[in-house]
Amino acid sequence: MAPMSTFLIVLLLLIAILAVASFALGRASHEVDSARDTEFLELEGAWVRYNVIGAGPPVLLVHGWLSSSRIWERLAHRLAQRYTVYTLDLKGFGESDKPLAGYGVRYGSRLLYAFCAHFGLTRTAVIAHDLGGDMAVKLAADHPDVVGRLVLVAVPADEDQIDFPTPLWLATLPAVGPLFYALGRAVRALRVMWLKPFVLDGSDLTDEAVEDAGRSTPAAMSKTLSVTRREISGGRLARQARIIKVPVLLLAGEDDQIVDPQSVSVWARTISQAEIRLMDECGHMPMIERPGEFNSQMLAFLTGDLRYLENTGEPQAVATEEPPEEGPSITDLGVGAASAQEPDDETAELIPPEDEAPSDDEPLDIPNILRKRADRIPPVDQTIRDEDPAPEPPEDDLPPVEEDEVDREPQSPVNEEEQDLMDRLERGPAARRRGRARNGDEDSVLPERGPMPEIPEDLFKWPDTWDEYRPRRENPDERTERERRRGNNSDDPSEPGV
Repeated sequence: MAPMSTFLIVLLLLIAILAVASFALGRASHEVDSARDTEFLELEGAWVRYNVIGAGPPVLLVHGWLSSSRIWERLAHRLAQRYTVYTLDLKGFGESDKPLAGYGVRYGSRLLYAFCAHFGLTRTAVIAHDLGGDMAVKLAADHPDVVGRLVLVAVPADEDQIDFPTPLWLATLPAVGPLFYALGRAVRALRVMWLKPFVLDGSDLTDEAVEDAGRSTPAAMSKTLSVTRREISGGRLARQARIIKVPVLLLAGEDDQIVDPQSVSVWARTISQAEIRLMDECGHMPMIERPGEFNSQMLAFLTGDLRYLENTGEPQAVATEEPPEEGPSITDLGVGAASAQEPDDETAELIPPEDEAPSDDEPLDIPNILRKRADRIPPVDQTIRDEDPAPEPPEDDLPPVEEDEVDREPQSPVNEEEQDLMDRLERGPAARRRGRARNGDEDSVLPERGPMPEIPEDLFKWPDTWDEYRPRRENPDERTERERRRGNNSDDPSEPGV
């Protein structure tokens, strides 16, 4: 009986010690001792480490859970050739402060906004990974003037889309989680076990990624995950993303075991200007698993030049007289032969090939233009195009033609009156067009209603009708009858006139 009592007492003491240690580790925090102004900023009451390289339009890189800004090193140096790249360690990770509270999507988006406001960034391209992508979505939704383009890399849209291996899941438990995380910080092999499911091939894990996984605190690590899960549960954040109107690239690895790759379809249903890219044979961290292809995807989206996708290999040195020993050549990638002194895609701007430029001999693609005709605008589906004029031969090949001979055809002999009428009609272009249109023959010239009337002396006394003013050709019978009546009237003055 005594040994059993002793065992129970020892067991209770061990449990009490573990509970106290777990509580103490869970309440641990970290503050930066001496922050230099060139590398740290005080934002939202915490010192945040940042870095700025390059020159050009701004690009902000946001890391994810259990990571730091060092995950973007390859991409940052690649983008720095034409962009100003801003990176930072989120609060609770990397070298930034790690307080007890202030984590999740809402606090993270406020931190990103304060960072952008400090540097005066507007219409910034934001590339975010993992849970940092949820913070970037919140930033773009709340402050549309800050984000100009958005790239979401393996970002969950709902809490059910997040999964962890058992060793890492134990480190997130409320009571005993701090003990497992403290053990992982001390043992590198345990951290490698945590991160192996993050990549498809374990050999792709870098020393920086393994080290960053143990640089947080149990409070920062667990609360960032738990609060973010609660804020994105039920698709809350995905519904708020409907107001985002900037171009968005959704990228995920097809073999991602941490975030369900189907999350891109959820974001695509809510974001109007969304593009989807799935990388085959890639896990949760494409920036370190497939850096060449990943960097090309980023450049193609940021610049709008799809030719970056033609070269997805690792960046090569400037071509010299001797070709490089490793890596595919530009010719093998289908881009075309490069000269010995031409820099590769890593250092040179992409210039459209000369053969793609339009030449003067080739006709330009003129867009369809709807023109208003007869005070009416044709319907949209009816294309009205002016017919191209027939090509005219060179002036040297044309025989000299007098102006009077244009549009004149040989006709049958006519008298002087008819000839004078024809000459007057030919001098009037409008009358000539009416005569041609009436018969449907462009070569025929016929009058419509006889000779043109003479201008009256008083311009304000025009006749009411055409027939009233137009001279009539009298019939001989009518003329004889009228003279007879006049004769009768003159013989008998007493008879009233007819």
